[in-house]
Amino acid sequence: MYPAVFDENKLLLIDRHTHSYLPATYVPAEYLHLIIPYAGLYFDQDDDFDMLSQHIPVGPFRIWLHDIYAKKDIVLRPYTPFHLWALHFMYEDSLRPQHFGSGELMLNEKECNLFNLHAELHEVPMPAGAKILSFHINIQQSDLVWLDKAYPGLQHLSRKRPDKISGVLNTRPYRINAVCNMLIQRMISCRYIEDQARHFLYRCCLDLFLNFAQQDAAAPETALIANETQAGLFYQIFAYLLEHPHVPHDQVELAKMFNMSGPQLVQGFRRYFSIGITPFIQMVRMMLVYNRMMEKSFSLGMIAAATGYRSKDEMVAEVQKYYNCDVIALRRSM
Repeated sequence: MYPAVFDENKLLLIDRHTHSYLPATYVPAEYLHLIIPYAGLYFDQDDDFDMLSQHIPVGPFRIWLHDIYAKKDIVLRPYTPFHLWALHFMYEDSLRPQHFGSGELMLNEKECNLFNLHAELHEVPMPAGAKILSFHINIQQSDLVWLDKAYPGLQHLSRKRPDKISGVLNTRPYRINAVCNMLIQRMISCRYIEDQARHFLYRCCLDLFLNFAQQDAAAPETALIANETQAGLFYQIFAYLLEHPHVPHDQVELAKMFNMSGPQLVQGFRRYFSIGITPFIQMVRMMLVYNRMMEKSFSLGMIAAATGYRSKDEMVAEVQKYYNCDVIALRRSM
């Protein structure tokens, strides 16, 4: 079924054919705070390492998190039993795979890559004392092709032609930008279960793929040259929008607030965060409204008034379109 590995080699399953999750009681107390309530759990432990794996299937996306701590020098042996693409985000430390694809690869902390993975064992040395969070979303290329009909921004990824060997589909790794990091943090802190979790996490997966597609589609010459003053200003704008998701801002208003022209705002925001400023404003507003709608202590009228909608019907229609769900039914099921 799966390859057998021995001694310092530790099997890291990137995906599985079938699932036999463990109850949370099998997970040591020091790892319980990492558990996502909606996730299926796996836990491996021996004298050499600890590994908590969490799996969440949502539509065509399969979310995986692997929290791994090496007590001794080990060799991770990543393996998928079937061909897939994996959008991978690396946190906490950096590792160098051996003999992977057609060239050198470094899995650097706070970088992301889109992998084309075939059913074969890989080799990633991990030194004693290292700790990583490997966060990836698996998908079939055929599912991306299906999704790009509704979300044309995905076409840059869905039309890639993968090799017949495992490798990286992007030409260079990308830093995990502030938008992707925000989405991942919202996902790993998600307290919802069942349909409330499924619709929320599905949209987060979609937005991560859309953001990565925008990064990968950008011409290399548009990569940012470090400018601390300019970068600081755009991160101020980003932080301001996160802190004021209830305000229905427009581009003209924001440009005046931060003393820049409209084109400067639009082009700069997209360069730094790989998303248009208007879609980002909608993203954080939708997250706020969805979260409030999942709390029965807030009436629909209260939420609509607090988030700048003319009516609760307008708000409900926009949220349902964004998350592709019946939010009224979700509220009733709570």
